[in-house]
Amino acid sequence: MPTLTLPTPPRFDLARTVCSYGYFLLAPNFWDPAAATLSRPLRLPDGSPVDVVISQATSADRRLKVALEATVRGSARALVLGQVARMLRLDEDDRPWRRTIRRVDPALARVAIGRMFRSPTLFEDLVKTVTSCNVNWPNTRAMNRRLCLGFGGGAFPTPAQLAAASEAQLRAHARVGYRAGRIRELARRVADGELDLDALDDPRRPTDELFASFAALPGIGPYAAGNLCHLVGRYDRLAIDTETRRHFCLRQGVDRPAPTDAAANRTLDRRIAEHYAAADPFAFKYFWAELWADYQRRNGPAHAWDRATTGASFTASVLRKQDAAGG
Repeated sequence: MPTLTLPTPPRFDLARTVCSYGYFLLAPNFWDPAAATLSRPLRLPDGSPVDVVISQATSADRRLKVALEATVRGSARALVLGQVARMLRLDEDDRPWRRTIRRVDPALARVAIGRMFRSPTLFEDLVKTVTSCNVNWPNTRAMNRRLCLGFGGGAFPTPAQLAAASEAQLRAHARVGYRAGRIRELARRVADGELDLDALDDPRRPTDELFASFAALPGIGPYAAGNLCHLVGRYDRLAIDTETRRHFCLRQGVDRPAPTDAAANRTLDRRIAEHYAAADPFAFKYFWAELWADYQRRNGPAHAWDRATTGASFTASVLRKQDAAGG
């Protein structure tokens, strides 16, 4: 197979970076724990897919090897390498984060994640975020698998492919439920050029302005908008949901309010925000490092998880049972 190479930042670890965020368990990503490789199709400039296998050299330079099923040159080569770099955030300087977490929580700093895995395109991150709201993790995984198989030919579907599908088709074949219209509208706006994803990935924009832009999109509420902020490298805004509250209450020994007690949950959310603000501008990363360390304490290193068992087990009921049992 033709192989490209990519230099990596100092101390970069492919396994820890890929297996740092749950999207690595969503199709079309496939992490092989035994081989320590990430496989998936990426898109070429004409929209056609090309299968890639990403591994890390064992030599001192720690370069990435990107093996492709076909030879690519010129703009196609640049696009493939750019997508790999985006997934692994190779251009992100993680030294300020490392200094911050050492100051805030030295014990956590020893096991904290560095770079957080994401998708090769912001469009894929948008759709995956929509499929992760108001649903359990196994269903999120199933929806993304069906989107890839039913609409992307095994790859993650392009905006044009999803825009061409009807709501009825998305409901029937991807089983995304009420999300069908929202996913299709997002895809249509991107495919038609109405929604400029580059503008949403502009590091010069203030986070509050970016959050508002995300929140104005179809299917994107406050939690999803906060989640998307970190996916474009803005860690100063939390994305608070039931899992955030569960983890914080467990970690801090706080009684969790009933879901129906809106006032108590607003108070809890303020307390959560104040706690993680100690690591500003990395509040989200502080929370996620804590949460991911807890997941790995329960289940072992993420890079060794079996996708069919451990990788499917992060449901509210399982976590509550483990919490109750002191696990």
